[in-house]
Amino acid sequence: MQMLFLKQALKFGRFFAICVVSAGLLFACDQQNLQTQAAKATSTASSLQDRNILKRAVYAERLRVDAHFIRTADEAAFARDIFAGLVEFNEKGQIVPALAKNWFSENNKDWLFILDDSAKWSNGESVTADDFVASWQRLAEPQNVSPLAPYLVYMGIENAKEIAEGKKPVSELGVKALNPHSLQIKLTKPNAQLVKMLGHSALLPSFKGEMPKLSSLVTSGAYRIAEISDRSAKLQAVKNGLDFAKVEYYAISDLQAIKQFDVIENPLQSQQHNIWEFPRLCTYYYEFNFADPQLKKKEVRQALKAIVLSARIPHLYGVANFSVLPRNMQAAISRQWAPVVVEPLLAQAGINVQNPLKLTLLYDDHGRHSAIANQMVRTLGESDLLQIQPQGVSWEQFLALREQKSFQLSRAGWCAEYADPLPFLLHFHSQSPDNKSNYANEMVDKQLEHLQNEKLSEEQRQQLIHSIVQQLEQDVAILPMFQYHRKVALDSTILGIDLHNDSEVIYSKHLYRMKPKD
Repeated sequence: MQMLFLKQALKFGRFFAICVVSAGLLFACDQQNLQTQAAKATSTASSLQDRNILKRAVYAERLRVDAHFIRTADEAAFARDIFAGLVEFNEKGQIVPALAKNWFSENNKDWLFILDDSAKWSNGESVTADDFVASWQRLAEPQNVSPLAPYLVYMGIENAKEIAEGKKPVSELGVKALNPHSLQIKLTKPNAQLVKMLGHSALLPSFKGEMPKLSSLVTSGAYRIAEISDRSAKLQAVKNGLDFAKVEYYAISDLQAIKQFDVIENPLQSQQHNIWEFPRLCTYYYEFNFADPQLKKKEVRQALKAIVLSARIPHLYGVANFSVLPRNMQAAISRQWAPVVVEPLLAQAGINVQNPLKLTLLYDDHGRHSAIANQMVRTLGESDLLQIQPQGVSWEQFLALREQKSFQLSRAGWCAEYADPLPFLLHFHSQSPDNKSNYANEMVDKQLEHLQNEKLSEEQRQQLIHSIVQQLEQDVAILPMFQYHRKVALDSTILGIDLHNDSEVIYSKHLYRMKPKD
């Protein structure tokens, strides 16, 4: 590179000398200057043009277009830009109408969605209720082996479970087109939060429910395909008025230069600049086994919680969180954890130097889980009243031991598919299959059943949630630690993102670029 620069310098130096010596060549010099100025103008125009193009990247082998096989938020970004669902997320991560303009239900079990009759596929055909029916039937079809098919069961769609087990055909899935623009959804039981759950990327419909193909990709989102290959795509906005009329997507490898991109969905650990952290609907905590004689005692649980939180371990791995709910779902004035004197609590439980508390700490032995467990063992082991034994096992062993409820203190956590307190609370029901800690409180059971099954006003619902959370905290149901972050690398000129958005969704149509100063 240095030699090339030297040759260019000599070349231009020689050119300058010729211009000075021969007046007859002044015209040639002027021509050269005009060419140089033109090149600069072209470069500036190209730079301005680049500013009008949003360039997004994801570390992946290829861009995924079939929503039924997209597992992560970063992989789903491309699909969300080119396909539209019944609902979508706004800039703050809240559910808003998309292809469904209205919806109704009298019992939270039988739902009717009215589609936008002006919505079109990129081939000019209307988006219809039949597209949703066929798409969801393809998702449910066991032979397609979609890893996201269980989401239909989770939603409570009628017959989804029986179809997954091969007991019924997909034609009996509880979704039906009453007419081209009316979609009926039937559930096995009332679910007041259904609309919030419809924002999942797996539910994005494809044209006539067919598997999307690169060679003939028909889209319905804010952007249509201009060019596409396995590893890149150029998009064009369907309607005027978006700040970025053009968007480019790239599937990149670890070795590629990243400065050219405006948004990188899953930046490498080595990337340190322009990294933004967004909250995720994902909590990390440790569970007590309430069947254990020592951990049955509330004083013991209180003491362990106090020791661990005072060490500020959570602050190293995410946003410290002292509740069973993510931070944005807690009351406006959240009660902060306050330090307590541990020794009297342990003494009330009959624990002393002669009779120390002996505990085994269960965790899956990889990544941050090992690091967190080791810090907990060191922190708890500083007290003569505690004897802590780490038990790091493989993921498979970890799941098996938790299923058997064969642990004392275990690493745990909960990630929700939609923004609502309910999924973070339901596994505390004594009969929930997700209850691995043997926690049981009759009042909490009744309140959870009421919350899940009854039609409540928003005020009634919030009061009930507050009461459940308060009881769980009073019972010291878990040892809370932190809420996960999602990292995104953003060019410093990109705006339009709310840092409190926990939906993990960033639509290109919401973004814009900071204008350069004059």
